[in-house]
Amino acid sequence: MGHFNSRRDSLGCDAMCLGSMTSARSTLSLLGATLVGKLSDSKSIEGRIGGARKFCLMLGILASALEVLIAWQANSIAAMWVSLIPSALLNQNFTVLKALFGDYQHHSNDDDSAESAKQAGRVGKLGMAAGLAFMIGPLASSILLTTYNRAALFAGFCLASAFLFILLLPQPPTRQEEEEKSSKPTETKPQSNSIWYSRIVPDFVPAARTPPAIFIMTVRVCMSLAFHIFQTIWTVALRERFHFGPTEYGQYFGFIGFSFAMSQGFLAKFFIQKFGSTIQGRGRLLLLCSLILGGGRLFVYQTTNLAIVYPTFGAIITALGVVNTIFTADTSKIASPHELGGLFGVLASVESLAGIIGPVLGGAFSKIHPEHGPMLAVLILYGFVFASVFLGYERIVGRRAAPDAKKNT
Repeated sequence: MGHFNSRRDSLGCDAMCLGSMTSARSTLSLLGATLVGKLSDSKSIEGRIGGARKFCLMLGILASALEVLIAWQANSIAAMWVSLIPSALLNQNFTVLKALFGDYQHHSNDDDSAESAKQAGRVGKLGMAAGLAFMIGPLASSILLTTYNRAALFAGFCLASAFLFILLLPQPPTRQEEEEKSSKPTETKPQSNSIWYSRIVPDFVPAARTPPAIFIMTVRVCMSLAFHIFQTIWTVALRERFHFGPTEYGQYFGFIGFSFAMSQGFLAKFFIQKFGSTIQGRGRLLLLCSLILGGGRLFVYQTTNLAIVYPTFGAIITALGVVNTIFTADTSKIASPHELGGLFGVLASVESLAGIIGPVLGGAFSKIHPEHGPMLAVLILYGFVFASVFLGYERIVGRRAAPDAKKNT
């Protein structure tokens, strides 16, 4: 990441160029997440190349390899633009891995409340892996891989290793095997006859049109919008209030990555198993986390002491890890295994859409007031999240979970 950014800066990529690249990547990801997620559910390639999930994971690795290769040889901004296309469009591996993890959990047939809490904790380890990589990658690049060529070659080695591990992944049961275990095929159908539900999401992912999926998408979009709006003022605060330079940014992002890894791998699991063994308990955890996410950002933006920033963000990231883990586990129960990839893809797509709209909204609100405008929007969004969870989580998401648990008892 560090060397890529330095190469891009050396080629004359200014703020407008950087913003355009960010928007382009989000736009491509918006399209790719849904398409690749749905492809990972495809029955036509099930049983080939280790299954549709593995095929999509391999496709993502090859896309990333192509990005590294093009960026490695890039001598112009145009070439850097071309390099981001394959990975942004086709590397949706985190989404596909969550679907594959859901396949493994679905096959275990453990759907009671206590086991659901344990599964939520296991899902968090995927986030922990991502957080550790976000922490270790930039640090290793700045300390050990001091040239762009070395970083690119080591990135290629990491991608080759990932490809090998994909080949070693166990294959979950095929759709035919799953259907033979039950009296009839497990086809997810929309639970609402509302025209609004049928128009807002694609027809080719039926599970994404169910009320629980719409609820989770709505909450996740609001949280993502709040994050991107807040970043428009927080980035300026880091530079002007705390005078961040390359070293400070490295420490800051290293702390963010470490905190996210600990949250997803250990803390989220502990809190969910301790306080979220029932749907009511998970609802209360979500309410508390929404308060921490909104109130923490308000508090951290008011401080001028960097010693307060880090522990406050530690609490914010822990709350985010709990929310991500709960919603990922809930999403795994909304759809049958052959629709999980498409559902996770739609969820990733709507969050990418928020990544496109959020910075624009942040800039618009800053025209009203450079600080209070965006901050007020952030608080309103988290207030909406709190109200939605309070009024609808148990009723909408819990209603879907209960019949599945009863059926598998």
